[in-house]
Amino acid sequence: MCAFTWRVAIMLLFDSCFSCLQGLMENYGHIKQKPHFGGYRILVNHVIIGQVLDGKFYLRGCLFAELQFEVSGLQKLVYTKKGVPLILKYFFINEMLWNDNLLLCYYIDLAYKAAVEELSQKQLLHIRIKDLPNMNMSIERALGKVGITDVGYLKMLGAKACYLKLRQKKVNLSIKLLFELAGAIEGYHIAVLPESIKIELITWFNSLT
Repeated sequence: MCAFTWRVAIMLLFDSCFSCLQGLMENYGHIKQKPHFGGYRILVNHVIIGQVLDGKFYLRGCLFAELQFEVSGLQKLVYTKKGVPLILKYFFINEMLWNDNLLLCYYIDLAYKAAVEELSQKQLLHIRIKDLPNMNMSIERALGKVGITDVGYLKMLGAKACYLKLRQKKVNLSIKLLFELAGAIEGYHIAVLPESIKIELITWFNSLT
């Protein structure tokens, strides 16, 4: 997106907030504006963090950010569609906040982190165990037989608990599988699994009877 179109969107806001808003967002990565509801959505690294509408700026509040914004007394955006008022999870940034750069930057940071976390959770729902590092269809089927059918549950249990569940079905499992499970959960191929994790797993594996 060219600098001119970005400036057009932001100039709908107070001039005094432009440098703070633009500067903070650019620290996170690529900034983009997308037409929406007659205004603009503001995206950073492809995650939506705000909305510019009628010359006002609203921060998107999801997950833990929504709770914080509500506790802080920020007003939600009410958008009327076909005569029906819709309360959206976007919170109005008033003039008082524009005059408090420290608090404003904190809220923007919170909105960004919450949006990233929400996106990560949604993506997790569409990833199969076989798609993780070190995993394959055979391991996915074996895990499914012991009730571990999705990535979220796999990560919640951890490598050791998953290994013990598999061990109930088949006693003679190698430590390599334990390494593979740990790597899948932590995002490492087994060849580059950190030595500290390996040492911890070896100690635990040797303690099994």
